[in-house]
Amino acid sequence: MSIDPNPQITRWHLALRIIAIGLFYAALITGGAYFGSVIKDLANIEFSTIHMPNLHLMIAITAFVFALTSALPFVPGAEIGIGMLVLLGGTYAPLVYACMLCALMIAFLVGRFIPMHLLAKGSAWLNLTRVSHLLEKMADQPAKLRLQFLLDTTPNRLTPFLLRYRYLALVILLNTPGNSLIGGGGGIALIAGLSGLFKWYYFAMAMALAIAPIPIAFYVLS
Repeated sequence: MSIDPNPQITRWHLALRIIAIGLFYAALITGGAYFGSVIKDLANIEFSTIHMPNLHLMIAITAFVFALTSALPFVPGAEIGIGMLVLLGGTYAPLVYACMLCALMIAFLVGRFIPMHLLAKGSAWLNLTRVSHLLEKMADQPAKLRLQFLLDTTPNRLTPFLLRYRYLALVILLNTPGNSLIGGGGGIALIAGLSGLFKWYYFAMAMALAIAPIPIAFYVLS
């Protein structure tokens, strides 16, 4: 005869898990802010004092590091990109734009290779049973059928609307101030890739449009 687990212990374990997730989330935000400060420090150089060959090398290194770190979740890539535009001027707007787009695509493609079963297990660990079951069923669906599966299984009126206009929703979310608290551009792109709901070429076009206004403004006004 099986004995039901003590509800008090279950609630205690769940509370510990939530605290652990909270600490991990805080660590991610702190780490993202740290990487952001590193990039800003790397870019915050008196470029006028550097000879031309060294200047080009320094800018190339900064752009490369910027693209890689901005692909990481919780790194404020947009804010760093704007800082680089202010520092370098509109002449380098195409380079900063290309780095921002490259960072989002790196995060998206990494997400494509992360098994959704891992996300389902994480939800189960947090005792989010319904979410875990939905993710498990979704993971068993071929990527091209996941959208229809979600449309058929989500009764909420808003969810089907967001799913149908998911690229537009992604553009709006990417340009929402403070999105670094929910993962930043890198985290949003990572989840988009993991979901399997986005075609990489449509995602690339949506992101290219989403991040274009500020670099274009700097380039035109330079």
